[in-house]
Amino acid sequence: MRCLDCRVNGQDRPAVGICTNCGAAVCEQCVRIGRQETSHVTGFSSADLSLTETRQLACPECAAALSAQHSHEYRFKPIGAS
Repeated sequence: MRCLDCRVNGQDRPAVGICTNCGAAVCEQCVRIGRQETSHVTGFSSADLSLTETRQLACPECAAALSAQHSHEYRFKPIGAS
């Protein structure tokens, strides 16, 4: 499988993952690795909430949109960024 964004830009790079939002294949240069806070009920009522962070892979376009529209839930970085 090949990276969709690179292919559109005339490059040919192997994909290392799939964007969890749009389903596009992404290469090591394009993939954004993020964390999403997910809340879930841990007891018998909605007052018993717990937050868990889950890993999300995204293409640059989806990472930018999710970060802009849901900055309190999503945080994305390129591979190797601190």
